[in-house]
This record gives sequence, structure tokens and C-alpha cells, in this order.
Amino acid sequence: MTEPQNIDVLGTIWHTDRHERTSLGCLIEAAKDRNDSTACARIVDEIHDWAAGGGLMVEPDAIVVGIPSSLDRPNRLVSAVARAVAKATGSASVDAIVRRRVTIRLRDLDPTERPAMVRAADYEVVEDVGGRHVVLVDDVVLSGTTLDYVADLLLAAGAASVRPVAIARSRRG
Repeated sequence: MTEPQNIDVLGTIWHTDRHERTSLGCLIEAAKDRNDSTACARIVDEIHDWAAGGGLMVEPDAIVVGIPSSLDRPNRLVSAVARAVAKATGSASVDAIVRRRVTIRLRDLDPTERPAMVRAADYEVVEDVGGRHVVLVDDVVLSGTTLDYVADLLLAAGAASVRPVAIARSRRG
């Protein structure tokens, strides 16, 4: 994998001074674990406002690509956020990555086991990204393993650059 990149992140899951979720962390938990459409819509609005307000500057010809969730835990959060980022930045949202296999959640693994699990998910670039600047969107960053791995796939497929973006960072990484 490449060296870990700086990841643009909207916020955090946990408060730094106590074991309590932030308001964004509560929204993510509701959207991902309970499939709460209202929480998803609120996250999409926050991401859009952040990106449109200058919190995320992208290349003029960039495409926005979301990392697909595991097939056994489908959630629409990442694709909705990718569309919001694309709209806010005047970019195109492209479903350029597929995930072929089910894996357990990375948050349930020791950090040393995460790279093997990400490889086991069998991500594949299925759209032409040659020469394009890619904004790569994920929901939660634990250690950056998934973003780094999928960024490497996109670069190997010819992407000019990859800019990782996440809704929130967890302190567990």
C-alpha cells in the first residue's frame, strides 16, 4: 500500500474527553446500524454544506467515488454522501468501485488484521478512471486501511490523483 494520505474528515465519532458519541457520531450510528433515513439525510446535508462552504476543495474535473459497503450490510450512506460531495463541488459522482465479497467489520478486528480483510473484500475498479482526479469517499475512518487500499487500486487503474474523504474519524484506529 502507499503511504497513508491526509484524509479530509468532516468530524469525529467520539468526544475526545469522554466515551460518548458526538452528535455526528450519533447520526452515523443511526444511519449505518439502524438504517435511519432521517439521520442519513442530515449527514448528507452536513457534508454538502461543508464541501460547498469551502471545507473541501477539489480539482475542477474531479469525479467522486464512494467505497461500497459489505454486501451483507448494505447501506446507502456512502453513495448518498458521494452524490452530495459531487453536487457541492460541481463534480460527477461515478460508481467506479465494486465490492465482490462479504467481510466482517474492520472495527471488530485488531488493526494488524485489517489489511488482509480489506484485500479479502475483493474491491475492483469497474469504470475508466484514467487521467481523472478522484475524490474517494468512505463513511468512517478507523486507520485509513480501506481508503489507502482502494486509492492504490484507483491509481493502478490510471487515476491522476486520489483525495480521500470521510464523514468521520473514530478514535479506535
